[in-house]
Amino acid sequence: MSCPVCKTEFVIPKTGVAGFAVKVQSRESETTEVCECEACSTTEQFVQATVFCVDCSQKLCRRCSVPHTKWKGGPHDVEMLNTTSYCHQSGAQHCKKHDERVRIYCFDCRANVCSTCCIEDHMTHKYDKIETVAEELSKSIDEKTEQATSRVECLRGITAQDEISTVKMLNDFRIVEQEVKDKGERVKQLIAGIVDGQVSDLLQYLQSLKSAAEIEMKVRADTLQLALTKLESFRTSLSELRSKGSPSDITQAANDVHERAEQLFASCAIPTEYRAPSYKFAAVDIDELIRDDQNLVGHVVEVEVSGKIVLF
Repeated sequence: MSCPVCKTEFVIPKTGVAGFAVKVQSRESETTEVCECEACSTTEQFVQATVFCVDCSQKLCRRCSVPHTKWKGGPHDVEMLNTTSYCHQSGAQHCKKHDERVRIYCFDCRANVCSTCCIEDHMTHKYDKIETVAEELSKSIDEKTEQATSRVECLRGITAQDEISTVKMLNDFRIVEQEVKDKGERVKQLIAGIVDGQVSDLLQYLQSLKSAAEIEMKVRADTLQLALTKLESFRTSLSELRSKGSPSDITQAANDVHERAEQLFASCAIPTEYRAPSYKFAAVDIDELIRDDQNLVGHVVEVEVSGKIVLF
């Protein structure tokens, strides 16, 4: 007959209405699929599945699940059926060679294996249950995440301090530059020609110092930003692995996570506090210069930065 809603033709099961797949409407107006037993359901008869055998990746009714809990080789992992998790696909991994559920992690081969593979190829290796290994590796991932977070915060703090130091450095350059100009104007009233040349030389030298200091700060800032980017990306990938990855994903990625963490922490070391160069203008005594034929304007000298160096 034809569907009264969409007009699509369909065959009425021999069992009548009881043979149709059931859709249950929840209170939140969400449709939940009712799965059929994959062992005893037929085209003529629908039998609702109530449990899921993880070892066999099969949805079963209560009657069909009984043998799975009494196998001589050991009972299977039979769980209550959660339609959102098992109606379509299970997250458990199975061995492609023996069609068994993967339950063991081999430390020597760094691979997840089934019981048969373990007996055949890994008996002399070091191994343990995936769940046990994943639990320990998860702790390591949490520790690496904390270390990455701490280092990110530390680098951010250093970056902020460097920005403040850069602002002060540029302000010092502006002050010294203005002092050089002011002194030059006063000296030029006496010997304009000589002063013009010396002021030009001093400003050029000051500009070279400023350019060198800005380049140094730019290189440092770029290095810090690159380290931040790498660590933040690494922290994000760890968080996703921790929150979304299955135990098998975690064990499979454990070695790469460890190697990547060691590489990052080695290359993204916390630098010591940076002290930007500071300069001041040292004016000269005009009368003395006139008598001794010395520099008529002054010198640009670096100021020794006092204070305790803080190591992060």
